[in-house]
Amino acid sequence: MEDPTTTAMNLTYAGTLVIGVVMFVGVAAAFVITLLLAGLGRLIATLGMALFGRRAGAPAFQKPATKISPKLKPARKEPQISPEWAAAVERADARARARAEAAAAPEVTVSVRELPAAGHPERKAS
Repeated sequence: MEDPTTTAMNLTYAGTLVIGVVMFVGVAAAFVITLLLAGLGRLIATLGMALFGRRAGAPAFQKPATKISPKLKPARKEPQISPEWAAAVERADARARARAEAAAAPEVTVSVRELPAAGHPERKAS
């Protein structure tokens, strides 16, 4: 015969699994019931609106359309930049160009004639 402690542990484990499965099925059933109730409510609301003359998506009330006369429309004007502002922007651009030129690495050009011969660093190529 098996050890009674092992039997008790197996029964406890099996009971825990059964409780977990029952809880999962319960939550799944509650979710399905919630979806069914929501769908039924929407169906009833759609049928009620169809029976009483209001279609889904139509506004509940309609405002009278008003036309704006061309005289009342504001005129669009192009933005104007003041000369002082344009001069300040130009000065800032010049400073930025000068900083970029100062920070740029100098261009390095090396001629092949200036390099030492391969394998003989002390000999100069002629």
